[in-house]
Amino acid sequence: MIWWALQQLKSKNPKSRCQAIEKLANEQSSPAWDALVRGLDDRDVNVRTAAVGALGGFKEERTVAALVKALRDPEESVRGAAVVCLKHLRNQEALKPLSEALRDSAGTVRWQAAKGLKELGWEPADNAQRALHLVALGEFENAAILGSDAVEAMMIALKDGADYQRLAAVEALSQILDGRIVNLLIGALKDKDEPVRSAAVDALRKIGDERSVGPLIGMLKDGYHQVRAGAAEALGQLGDPQAIEPLLKLLRDKSWEVRAAAVVALGKFRAPQTVDPLVTALNDPDREVREAAIKALELIGDPRAIGALVTELKDEHDIVRQAALKDKEYWVRQSAASALTKIGEIHATPNLSSLAQPFYYRRQVALELLMSTLVDYDHEIRLAAAEALGRIGQAAAIRPLLRTLQDEDAQVRIAAAKSLELLYGKPTPETNLILRSDLFPT
Repeated sequence: MIWWALQQLKSKNPKSRCQAIEKLANEQSSPAWDALVRGLDDRDVNVRTAAVGALGGFKEERTVAALVKALRDPEESVRGAAVVCLKHLRNQEALKPLSEALRDSAGTVRWQAAKGLKELGWEPADNAQRALHLVALGEFENAAILGSDAVEAMMIALKDGADYQRLAAVEALSQILDGRIVNLLIGALKDKDEPVRSAAVDALRKIGDERSVGPLIGMLKDGYHQVRAGAAEALGQLGDPQAIEPLLKLLRDKSWEVRAAAVVALGKFRAPQTVDPLVTALNDPDREVREAAIKALELIGDPRAIGALVTELKDEHDIVRQAALKDKEYWVRQSAASALTKIGEIHATPNLSSLAQPFYYRRQVALELLMSTLVDYDHEIRLAAAEALGRIGQAAAIRPLLRTLQDEDAQVRIAAAKSLELLYGKPTPETNLILRSDLFPT
C-alpha cells in the first residue's frame, strides 16, 4: 500500500499527489513520514497544505522541525496549517516557532499562533512579545497600554492586517507617545479603506504634530467627504497658515459637511483674508454651513461682517416666523444675534476718506437693518439689535432706541437704555428710570 502511495507522489496530477498524501497520513511509519516531509517542497500549494496536515498526525519530536520549515512557505494556507498542527502537537518545542509566527505577514496566521500560544500556557519574554500576542488576538487597546513596546505589533497590523485590524491599529496608535507614530499615521492616510484614512486623520488631529500639515492638506482632495471634512477639522486645530488657501477652496465642495468643516476651521485662524469668503458662506444653501459661518465670523470679530450678519439676522427664509424653537432657520438668526453682540466696537465717526470706501456703505446698511430689527417679533433678536447699536455708536440710532425703551420685554428695554447711555456718553433721566425699574423692581 505504501509503495503505491509513494508512486502516486510522483504523478504529474496534483489531485493524485493529494490522494497519496491522504494514504500516507494513515501510515504511521518512518518511510511515510519522510515522504510527507518531501511533500512540503511540492510545487502545488494544495499538496503542500495536505502534507502539513498529514504530518500533524505524527506525534514525534522531529515533526516540530518539519512544521517549522512549513512556517516559511510563501503561501498563507500552508503556514496557517503548520501553526494549527504545531498547536495540536502540544509540544514545548513548538512554543518558539509559534511565538515567531506572531510576526507573520498574514493576520489569520498570527491569530492562530496567538490562540495556540494561549492554549499552551505560553508566557511572553517581554512587553514587545506581549504586545505582538495581544495585537494578534485583536486586543489593540490592551496592547496600546504597553506604549512604545507595542509599536512594532501595530506596524505589522497596519501593513498586512484586515480592514478592521488596520482601523483598530490606527486608533490604538493615537494613544501611544512615540516619535514613530506620526509617520506611521501619515502612511495610513494612503490606506485603501476610507474608515482607516478617516481614523488616521483624526489621530493626527489629536496628536497635533506639525509634520502632518502637508499630508493633511493633501487629504482635502480625498474622494470621500468624511475624510475631507476630518482633514479640514484637523488643519483648523493645527493652525498652520499654509492651510488657509486650501481650506478656502473647500467652501465650494459639493458636500455640506465638508463646507461646514472648512468654515469652522477657517474661523479658528482668525485671519483677515478669510472674512469675505466667510461672509459669502452666509448665503450657503445649507443651514449648518450658514450657522458655522456666523460662528466663525464671531470668532474673527471683524466689523466688516456686521452688515452680512444683520442681513442673516433678518433671514427671510423664516417664512412661518413662529416663535417655536423648532423652526430650522431660527438657530441661524439666533447665531447671528449672538455674533453681533460680540463683534468689537466700530469707531463712531469715520474720517472723510473712509466715506468713499465700501465698508462705510456696508456699515450704513447694517445700521438701517439693525434699527428695523428693533421691532422684530423675537425678543432675543430685538435684544441683539439693541446691544449691537450701542457698539456701532451711530447717533442715528438714538431715536429708534428711545422708542425701544417702551418694549414689552424688560431685557430689551435694559439693552436699549445701556446703548443710549453709550451713545450719549452719560446716563439720562429716561435711561436711569428704565435701568432702576427693571433692575430693582418695586
